[in-house]
Amino acid sequence: MRKYWQLFLLSWQNGLVYRLSLLLWRLRQFLSTVMAMTIWTVVFTSQQTAFGYSQAQMITYIFTISILQSLVLASVLNGLSGEVYSGALSKELVKPLNLFAYLGIQDVADKAKNFIFVLIESALIFMIFKPELVLPNLTITIIFLVWLLGGMLLNFWISLLFGAIGFWSPQSWGPRFLFFMMVDFTAGKLFPLDILPQAVRAIVALTPFPYLSYYQTQLVLGRLDTAGVIQHSFILLLWVVVSGCCCIWLWKRGLQDYSAAGQ
Repeated sequence: MRKYWQLFLLSWQNGLVYRLSLLLWRLRQFLSTVMAMTIWTVVFTSQQTAFGYSQAQMITYIFTISILQSLVLASVLNGLSGEVYSGALSKELVKPLNLFAYLGIQDVADKAKNFIFVLIESALIFMIFKPELVLPNLTITIIFLVWLLGGMLLNFWISLLFGAIGFWSPQSWGPRFLFFMMVDFTAGKLFPLDILPQAVRAIVALTPFPYLSYYQTQLVLGRLDTAGVIQHSFILLLWVVVSGCCCIWLWKRGLQDYSAAGQ
């Protein structure tokens, strides 16, 4: 385990090399949350509810989404397909490390760094808005943490699936950009999905993307009953297993033909 701990420390240090870029990216995340909080605060100045949400529920939704965006949806593996296609991945394949563990620890180090910023940004938001939040009980908090880990693992497998494109094509940014756009809409980053028409919600529910952040927020807000919690726990587990199996199979196929061209 010592080598993996050292890898975590190295990944942590690498993430702090370009400090200005890191600070500007976190500033963008912070301003995005502040803008959303401001807009919805103004909306609720003239009405008590909007789209079936009270002000406390909507502010809690935005606050929770901002945390999930940093811990679940953010990933250091966005450029993985470029490393694969360029042959740079060959340097990692010759090391005495499990490849998935190596990539996973890099992602964990990035999320740990984001977590520290989330704490600072959350404190600033509380100082600015002094929001009234809906706080879950202990049982819901534990389930939320499990779903949070499930969302992280699901996003990790999805990131690796997009990274595997590099085995066969250099054109990976187009599908990745399309994925970002889909997640903005289907993971509930822009607005709660339950304000959409029923037919649209039914289509979105067939994808794994709502389990990256949307259902976690609904759990915190208490908008899921016991049957719903059990159902979505099972579906989240199913998506994690299916995406993990597909990812492992695809990477094995890719590595069989991998020639590390240019290295």
